[in-house]
Amino acid sequence: MRMKQVLQIGLGAVVGVAGVSNAQPEAAPVTAAVTQWAPSWGDAEMTSVAEMLSGTWRTADAVQETNADGSVQMVMQIAPVAAADGTAMLYAEISRADQMEQPFRQSLFGLYRYKGQIRLRTYEIMMPKSGLGALVGLWAAPEFFPAIGADGRIATLDVALTAKDGSFSGSTPYPYPTAVGGAVEMTSHVTFNADRLTTADRGFDAEGNVVWGADQGDAWTWNKVENPVRVTVMDKGVVAVDYARPEGVATVAGDKVFVHYSGWTGNGNQFDSSRPRNQPYELTFPAPGRLIEGWGIGLADMTVGTKRRLIIPSDVGYGVNGQPRAKIMPNETLFFEIELMAMQKPDAAEEDHSGHDHEANPHP
Repeated sequence: MRMKQVLQIGLGAVVGVAGVSNAQPEAAPVTAAVTQWAPSWGDAEMTSVAEMLSGTWRTADAVQETNADGSVQMVMQIAPVAAADGTAMLYAEISRADQMEQPFRQSLFGLYRYKGQIRLRTYEIMMPKSGLGALVGLWAAPEFFPAIGADGRIATLDVALTAKDGSFSGSTPYPYPTAVGGAVEMTSHVTFNADRLTTADRGFDAEGNVVWGADQGDAWTWNKVENPVRVTVMDKGVVAVDYARPEGVATVAGDKVFVHYSGWTGNGNQFDSSRPRNQPYELTFPAPGRLIEGWGIGLADMTVGTKRRLIIPSDVGYGVNGQPRAKIMPNETLFFEIELMAMQKPDAAEEDHSGHDHEANPHP
């Protein structure tokens, strides 16, 4: 399949992928279920569309990367979420299979009827790229997804769907304007059932030539797979989404840990991150009185190399007072990405006479 300038993998998803590793994540079980929000889609047929699309999809074949020599499988996570007015939508993340904690595409899908026919509408989420980090992993805990209103998303294209033999298929009703990769317009096509999904986006230049995406007659094929990410509901409603958790000794009280982290509020405010400082945060776990309680809960049972998303309810975050310096409002849920870089057990820590115990403001 030809690749030109940018990679297109369907459902209006414009992708520019660059990566370094083709290793696949090791499968891990869901150790505790998150209470799922119950969406209402309007009618039985639209419910079927939403239920078929929801889940974890992996490309059947490795996909060639833009501006790279290698290829890698892609993963798409889709889950129902509620918009600000209570309307049911689908939240989608697309990532490399070996970097699921770093999706390169995040979008919303809506379903509605136009002259009796179901249309699937794709939306861009109107947040800066840094703010989209707050949403990563929320397919696993959709009840925490922020209520995005009409002014927080912009429609990109529609796909008109038709049902046949337990499947749905459809195309954009007409080409949509685009400025991506030298194209002036684009089209999208999708076919899916409960287990298999094919997608094809194509960009055309002013002469009608395909300048990116699949050749005519070609498409990307996705299979629905078991989710390789481990989701755990911890004490006091803290949710941990583990994208990677290597074998090793797990954190327990008294360990000195070194972590990189970033933190957001639901509106995309990134209030702190250790990564620009290029210095992991050092603390003795669980650091009572020094960290918000949710961190003391959420750092448990990590091994060196664990990449975890933490969702921390407000009552074990900054609570009713918030944190004005960090622009954290009262009663806000907090979202963190955390990577455990190193760990010292108490005996080893006692032999470390460096005296370092870094503080920064604001820390979790």
